[in-house]
Amino acid sequence: MSTPPPPPPPYGSDSSYPVSGPVGGYPAAPPPGYAAYGQPGTGGAFVQQKNAGMAIASLVLSLVGIIPCFWGLQVPGLLGVIFGFVGRNQIKKSNGTKKGMGMAIAGIVIGIILVAIAIPVLIWARNHCSRIGGTTTCNSSN
Repeated sequence: MSTPPPPPPPYGSDSSYPVSGPVGGYPAAPPPGYAAYGQPGTGGAFVQQKNAGMAIASLVLSLVGIIPCFWGLQVPGLLGVIFGFVGRNQIKKSNGTKKGMGMAIAGIVIGIILVAIAIPVLIWARNHCSRIGGTTTCNSSN
């Protein structure tokens, strides 16, 4: 009878394979010229980017301005434009710690379009509508 083959050597003990990872319970040293993550002299830990609150507010307000009850007086669209420019400036000055430039620009564009549509509507309503008592009537023939 033949004997079973011997068990394979433990992982990393064969000298024909390169050893990677921790050896002897200690983490591997960083490459020359680089400090380990979180060690002194590394410039600090990674800072996660956060969305600029004004950019989010700009987009939300501009989208709220699309609701028909705001078509006559476009306050949300106007606030969306203002908050969009403020958010855009905050993102530019944050040195990469804030994101949301696309939301700020979208809020500005949508808000400008809504305000641009609302101005002629208000002018038309002022010239063609009259309010007598509690009743508003509009004459569309003129």
